[in-house]
Amino acid sequence: MKHLYTFLIFCFTITQAIAQGTYIPLNAYSQHILDRFEIKSGRLALPQEFNTTAKAYQRNRIANYTDSFNITGTKLSKVDYFNLDYLQSDNFEFTKAESGLSKTQLFGIYKYKPAFYGLKHPDFNLIINPVTILQGGFDTKLDHIIRINNRGVELRGNIGKSLGFYTTFSNEIIALNSWTKEYYTKNYVLPGASFLKAYSDTNILTINHNTASGYIVYQPNKFIDVQMGHGRNFLGNGFRTFYLSDFSRDHFFVRANTRFWRINYSNIWGQVYDWNPANQRNLPKRHYYATTYGNINLSKNFNFGLFQTVSFQRDSGYSNKGYDLEYLNPIIFYKPIENGLNSPDKVILGADFKYNFARHFQLYGQGVISEFRIKDMIARNGWFGNKWATQVGLKYIDVFGAKNLDAQYELNIARPYMYTSFNALNAYVNYNQNMAHPLGANFIEHVAILRYQPANRISLKGTFIFATYGNDTNGSNWGKNIALAYNSKTIPKEYGNEITQGVKTTLLISDLLISYMIKHNLFIDLQIAYRKTNSELNQFKTEALIVNGTIRWNFNERRWDF
Repeated sequence: MKHLYTFLIFCFTITQAIAQGTYIPLNAYSQHILDRFEIKSGRLALPQEFNTTAKAYQRNRIANYTDSFNITGTKLSKVDYFNLDYLQSDNFEFTKAESGLSKTQLFGIYKYKPAFYGLKHPDFNLIINPVTILQGGFDTKLDHIIRINNRGVELRGNIGKSLGFYTTFSNEIIALNSWTKEYYTKNYVLPGASFLKAYSDTNILTINHNTASGYIVYQPNKFIDVQMGHGRNFLGNGFRTFYLSDFSRDHFFVRANTRFWRINYSNIWGQVYDWNPANQRNLPKRHYYATTYGNINLSKNFNFGLFQTVSFQRDSGYSNKGYDLEYLNPIIFYKPIENGLNSPDKVILGADFKYNFARHFQLYGQGVISEFRIKDMIARNGWFGNKWATQVGLKYIDVFGAKNLDAQYELNIARPYMYTSFNALNAYVNYNQNMAHPLGANFIEHVAILRYQPANRISLKGTFIFATYGNDTNGSNWGKNIALAYNSKTIPKEYGNEITQGVKTTLLISDLLISYMIKHNLFIDLQIAYRKTNSELNQFKTEALIVNGTIRWNFNERRWDF
């Protein structure tokens, strides 16, 4: 604990007057725009601006970046200028530009474009917005309408120069599409959701649940900001990540970000839950994780990062319960700690890179390991304990000179039993939902994305996902389900394990999304999606086509890419 005290004392004793901002939501409209501007600019964003690997991004840093963006020599289209104006408007409380001001207002309502109610005061800022998504459509595998009805409110702001706050609450009623219904029937959870109340009316499975997230963020100086709250994080440059994703539910975490020179350094300490559907009426058991991620701009175009996380549990079968204070140290290597305790804790290590070049391309990748023996890796004998995953991807903006036409390709590969532990309570799982890749392990996946913005307010996005993985049957464990405990006696074989072993299954997801921005952060969408699984066994074969119409206000695109 003394390490944490020392760190906090350091933070609070070097306080300076720094404008403190909250964070844009994960997968926000701004995220791809910033990625695109960074590639076009010909240089990586500085850690003091934003870091595309460690999401989410602070609003005050985005405002500073856009206010000082060098348009000279950067071939921006008319749509790019519109997007630049959007970024400034969306973060109006910190930008010097006046683009956030609305032409019409009534009693302070919509004085600013992105705020239903916005108040800027020398001592504080306050923004209140409705948050809603109304979606309806059909699924060829079902005989009823699928829908989402989510209504809520979002509040954000800052007090003084150093303290920011954010909170949101909503109620959602959802009639599931065919594959999310299948996911719920199997796991009794939905990705990103907590405890659910499900009821069936004329054989239509409908779920009614509440969602809430919130945090405070304190920035004592220009180098450090500390965030504490209930939410999610994402570490990675790809569509997927093998580090930490936003696939699982919101949870409690403390995150410290340190930015200086060319270095971005993040610590995340979190508490997650072991959801057991058979014991729904009791509070789930807890387990914990500690994550360290740091990267450095080695040149103006090349970034390199290192990652470590440890997942552990102390609330069952141990005399010492709760969070292990050994892992509060923000600058220590976790593996020796884990070995020194002779603990069953699960450590995962990783490395990644990003290379932007020619003002059109970004090459990125990451690799992780959770266990290995060098002699078996050299022998390539398929030992079950050699667990690794890797990703490589390429982004190409303004494809073949076509303005605002952007493409992305990504390859993800994970060995069987990646992330798994001989102690199921240490699994890299939160509320029965994977904390990294949605598919877990034992797969090969290809992802292709094409984005086109032909006009200021119109955007099209096509997504194609093709994966091959090995399924389990009759209680077997071929390595896909990372929540299952394992050892050499509970798996089919100790050697000769191969990627996609088990019941070989292919997954195809393709969809087209057409969006029109009626006004700032108010969208109308049309989505056509097709999903098919094919397998050696009929029980894993599915096929569905869905068509959705959506109106969303201050709400990100809702996707089911699994």
